[in-house]
Amino acid sequence: MITMKRHVFDLDNTLIYTDLLNNDSYNYALNLLGLASIVDCKRITRDVVFSRYPDLNSIQKNKIIELKQKYFINNLKETIPNKSLIQLLEDQNVELCILWTSADETRVLAILDYYKISNAFKRVLFSSKLEVVKDIEKICEILECGFEHLIFYEDNQRVIQDLQRLNLNVISV
Repeated sequence: MITMKRHVFDLDNTLIYTDLLNNDSYNYALNLLGLASIVDCKRITRDVVFSRYPDLNSIQKNKIIELKQKYFINNLKETIPNKSLIQLLEDQNVELCILWTSADETRVLAILDYYKISNAFKRVLFSSKLEVVKDIEKICEILECGFEHLIFYEDNQRVIQDLQRLNLNVISV
């Protein structure tokens, strides 16, 4: 019996290239609060912003996050689709695909909607991706398969290494 492969997709910089818009969004928020842009970083994250500006109070931090998210969602046209991977996704049976992402839920849903791929997945699994084995067990439960049936599409080097250490099939994007 041939068992169908299951596909596990990451979103940011895998299915959709988001670094440019992400960085623009953070810098937009920082500039509105009178803070200098961060330009020496491949991908700006909350941790990067908060370590660069350690004196921010919780109100300022929340304001930056809120402004960043709003700017991002309003400028999705600045993201770039990975057309070959989206085509691969669309060629699969929905029941055999899952989105595994550490991104913010509101942002994820907006991106999926923008690219009209919201219904391309059996499920979206939100995770920090810090407990990879637990996540894979959950993915196997959802997709009703064993570890050996999974193909991962991922860009995060740490996650890729974790998957490779488990002898899983991972395609680095």
